[in-house]
Parts: sequence; structure tokens; C-alpha cells
Amino acid sequence: MHIERQTTDELVVVSGSRWVSAICAVGALCTVYLVIVRDQPTFLFLTGFLLLFALIMDLRKTFTFDAMQRVVRWSGRKVFKAESGVIPFDEIDDIVTETGSASSRSGRDIPLCRLAIATPQATIPMSYTLNAEPDGYSALRGQILDFVKPGSALQFTEVGGTAARRE
Repeated sequence: MHIERQTTDELVVVSGSRWVSAICAVGALCTVYLVIVRDQPTFLFLTGFLLLFALIMDLRKTFTFDAMQRVVRWSGRKVFKAESGVIPFDEIDDIVTETGSASSRSGRDIPLCRLAIATPQATIPMSYTLNAEPDGYSALRGQILDFVKPGSALQFTEVGGTAARRE
């Protein structure tokens, strides 16, 4: 997840795994080359698998924070599914860090996290995937909060992986 563009009127945050999809697509092209040039049809199964994985991993979510209209327009895309929405700035309670964990081969738990927009109605994840960067999003979270609530008297701090307000 990263800031793609920021001006005084707009902040665009993008999250996606297109790089994984691109690697799989390049791998599929290489295996197609082996099938055609070297006449090795056994690589067709691998080609199909890599193309399927390239489609599955083509995930992307875009959040456009518009200071002029004071709304967040967001859109997300997965294979066979697209979603979008609009959230007024006044409905945003906080930008929270959602956490989870995954087990490693050595039996240790690996902490995973992602940012989400918390509103009274729902929590909208800002990414389809969780990343292994527990403190990696704190700076991004601060930039988003500064954009959404500039000059606010409230300071937001991280406490144990969840967001808490401090006056």
C-alpha cells in the first residue's frame, strides 16, 4: 500500500499485488516459448497454472480522498468481482490497523496487518491482503488522518495494534 499521488486537494492511496501477477504472466510466456520452440507440450499444464495464478493475484484497491468534496471514493477489483463506494469525511471515525497472524514453518506466528477505514456503519479494508509490516503503516496512517482531519485537536495513536484517541 502506498500513496500514488498527493496534492492539496487530493490524496490517492493504492494497494495491490499486480507485481505478483506480472511475474506469473512472464513465467507463463516463458513456458509458452518452451512449448512452441522446443516442442515440449508437457509445459502446457505449467502455463495454464501460471496464467490462472496471474489472474487470481491481480488484486487492486484504490482510495481517492477528495478534500474539495470531503469524500473518499474507493474501488476494488478481484477476478470476477468489482466493488466501489463513497464515504463522506464526516463519517470516518478513524483509520485503524487490522491485525492477524500466520504460522511459519518453524511454528512461530508472523504478525500481519492492513489499514482500514472505520465508520459507524462498517470497517472498509484498504487492501485485499495482509502484509507482514506491523509498524510499516503507521506513517501512512498518519498522512491519511492529517489529510482527512487537518488541524484536528484530536491526536491519534497506536495502542497494541488498535487505534485509540487521545485528547
